[in-house]
Amino acid sequence: MQNTIFIPILLFLALLICLAFVYTLLKKNKQLAESVSDKTAELGKANALNEELKDSVETKIQERIQSMKEEYEEGEKTDFTLKRALKRSEESNFMKNAFLSNISHEIRTPLNNIIGFSSLLEAEISLLENKELYDYARAISDSGDRLLHLLNNIIDISKLEANDMQIVLKPCDLNTIVANATQLYIFKANEQKLKLNLKTNELPQACVDEKGLTKVISAIVENAIKYTQNGFINVSTEFIGDKDEICIRVKDTGSGIDPSYLPVIFDPFRQETLGYSNEAQGAGLGLPLAKSLVELMRGHIEIESAKGIGTTVTIFFPPEKTNKTDHITKEPTRKQKFKTLQGLEIFIIEDDLMNKIVLYEMTKSLGNVITSVNGDETMRIMEQTYKEGKIFDIMLFDINLPPPWDGIRLMQEIRKKWKEYKSIPFVAQTAYAMAGDKEKLLEAGFDDYISKPINQQELYSIIKNQLNKL
Repeated sequence: MQNTIFIPILLFLALLICLAFVYTLLKKNKQLAESVSDKTAELGKANALNEELKDSVETKIQERIQSMKEEYEEGEKTDFTLKRALKRSEESNFMKNAFLSNISHEIRTPLNNIIGFSSLLEAEISLLENKELYDYARAISDSGDRLLHLLNNIIDISKLEANDMQIVLKPCDLNTIVANATQLYIFKANEQKLKLNLKTNELPQACVDEKGLTKVISAIVENAIKYTQNGFINVSTEFIGDKDEICIRVKDTGSGIDPSYLPVIFDPFRQETLGYSNEAQGAGLGLPLAKSLVELMRGHIEIESAKGIGTTVTIFFPPEKTNKTDHITKEPTRKQKFKTLQGLEIFIIEDDLMNKIVLYEMTKSLGNVITSVNGDETMRIMEQTYKEGKIFDIMLFDINLPPPWDGIRLMQEIRKKWKEYKSIPFVAQTAYAMAGDKEKLLEAGFDDYISKPINQQELYSIIKNQLNKL
């Protein structure tokens, strides 16, 4: 009986437990569903925020890309404008130098007549023993000499800038050249009561241009006399063995040079406004001319000066290397090749036979010249020479070439394939003369251009200007 009562109770309890368990499960499911719903809502919000951030980032990226593109395009326009302005400036400078060089004869002829007749007049008046008229005649003669000297310096500077100065390097005895140049100024030094001393030491020979070095020594000694009121000018030569250099030194006890003027002392037509009196001021051509000539002869020049103490100008040349049987000249460095336009590696592409011959004849004196007639041959030559480790110094490209090439595409392909040629000057040679055509060539990537028919001196000037930028 008791068991019969106990069984329903157990069943009831079991049912209650099951109901409680089911209730708990339902409650947990409800909570889980609510949690999932909340998480889904949060995820939706996060996705929406992410989309907003994504859109914002993409917008900012696009804005930055557009800004960079505009900056790049502006930079290209500026670069093109600067290139065009530089080209016009170089053309103007070339025309100025060519003009000055070409009028040399027209100016010298009447000037030489003035100097010659004034000298004759001076001699005749001296026989009449009329001192006043003699002084007048001598003043005319002295003024003519000064004008001729100035003209010579201007012409020489112009020739150097137009690359029209002929320099012939050969082994020379520097002591003899220095002594002969110094001797010309002994009388002038004595007139100013200055002591002009010459001290030479045994020197090896050096490869220089004798006339050019004479001009250099004359310009420096003349400056020393001009700016020295009392004291001495010492001219000396020496071989510095540990540096393997020959030096020619001109030291004076003049008024010296202001430190602020020293950095620009080699600029043509510069004049010092401090230190030297107005009477002593020259045209500012002597030292720039001397520096240019010395560098053409593969030397260099240095100046030391102090106000009230004096100035020392020193010229350095490498000695000529010799063996027992023959003279051996130093192989010029890349920088020296560019300065002297000697020993260059030049590449020319020109499909017209006669034009190719003309260009070859114009440039063969500058070094080794390789020519091509079309783009395919050019690429083969470039491939071969690159494998041999050879890089050309200057590239002269015709624009109109046999299909499928043209000068612009060929230039761009070479620079793309061989990175070394990104810094090598490419000069376009073209018959185009319409306004805007030349600018398009510069914009396409050429460093310079020259119009046909080609002028040799203009071509040399362009080559020199481009190589000097490297």
